[in-house]
Amino acid sequence: MTNEPEIPALLGRPERMWERAVVLVLIAVTRTARPAFRLGERALECSHSNGGWNLELLPDGNALFFGQDVDCSDTTYGGDKPVDLLAGAPSWLPHGRLRDLNDGYELGYLYWWEGDRWGRAPYPDFVEDDGLAASCDGYAGLFDDRSLADSFADAGYRDREVTERFTAGVASRTVNAEALRDLMDSTSDPSPLPWESRVPSALEWAQRLGVAEPDPQQPA
Repeated sequence: MTNEPEIPALLGRPERMWERAVVLVLIAVTRTARPAFRLGERALECSHSNGGWNLELLPDGNALFFGQDVDCSDTTYGGDKPVDLLAGAPSWLPHGRLRDLNDGYELGYLYWWEGDRWGRAPYPDFVEDDGLAASCDGYAGLFDDRSLADSFADAGYRDREVTERFTAGVASRTVNAEALRDLMDSTSDPSPLPWESRVPSALEWAQRLGVAEPDPQQPA
């Protein structure tokens, strides 16, 4: 059983969310040497002072989106104990890992993508906010193109032509050093970090995220 009518409208197709998340990561790594992201095998984690979010793309087209905001997740602290966010969850979820988070007061929401739709566990009546939106504050570019444009602007990248070209490069998996320099050169708020150090670091992230242009010197 899931509360499908209660799924937030901001949650779209997971592969599109992933694509926007990759752009957010690359925006961050062109600005700072210590981004708030951790990359796993088709899993991206963002941690910040008030919680964070995780997006995982799994085999067979399934996906997970989960996280917590320590102030806004009623599911964690609104009752005598955390809401069971694994109630009715499909068997393919990593139940052990998620159960530890849930029972350890570290999980505010859990959404799973299966069969072309998002699902989640039923919530008790006292839950008004599971913290999803708040946990993604500053990273709303995950959800729509307008917010992604705001993320570029917040980083000082306000040239729409440049940012759209960069986003297209991520979508086509053709990010290279030239594209990164093009983006960095467009900023109205220069980073204190040396330009020469940021390009190799950002390019390494692009390669790890699978959106870098193939190296012609490497075998196919």
